[in-house]
Amino acid sequence: MSPDRTQSVPLLSQSSFSVLQPFWGVESFTSLGASSKISWWQGGLGSFLTVEMNVATPLPTSLFLPQLPTRITRASINGWQIDGEFLGVSRVLRTPHIDLAPTAISAPPTVEEGLRAKIGGGAGLTPEGDDEVAGFLMVARSLGISHSLDRSEWRNNRTTTFSAALLDAAFHGFAIPVVADAARQIAHGVMTSCTREALLAVGHTSGAALLRGMETAQQCVRRAA
Repeated sequence: MSPDRTQSVPLLSQSSFSVLQPFWGVESFTSLGASSKISWWQGGLGSFLTVEMNVATPLPTSLFLPQLPTRITRASINGWQIDGEFLGVSRVLRTPHIDLAPTAISAPPTVEEGLRAKIGGGAGLTPEGDDEVAGFLMVARSLGISHSLDRSEWRNNRTTTFSAALLDAAFHGFAIPVVADAARQIAHGVMTSCTREALLAVGHTSGAALLRGMETAQQCVRRAA
């Protein structure tokens, strides 16, 4: 079966010039859950097979391939056949993801303008302003807040390449576990004190900035009520 290359979405964690494209092998993978996706991306030196899902499962989550794969089959609970070659998986990895909730409200223009002004603001690989925007993006997904922010806002050298990749990830609902947990708990009504403490412990200033962005999203909902 040939790879399905009908759609392209931005790569979340590699070069900003690469694209992540869907790949569906001979197995439907429906047992992995609705949010699971088997994909590959092509770079200058070859391609990488990636797996995205909400639950921990024995799968090749990052596998370098010399050429684009054309066939994937599951040989056992911990074994996969990639173009006829057996791959044993020795560790389990969870990729936290926040699904996009149905649109409930729109972010006020003043909020969007304020967030745009923060992009690239601050020092380090992940400027504090970017962390704040990332926090907003994650909770905007979980609460169903529509906005006009997109990846063009943090491209064109407005911030570091690394931080832009993290903003891409947040835009698509991907983040480290504690950030995803916080966004999910907010959507269910309240963030636990344990999660809040863990979030604030992220980096030197990142946790506090992420929290500010999340609270900005919450305020959008309160104002609309």
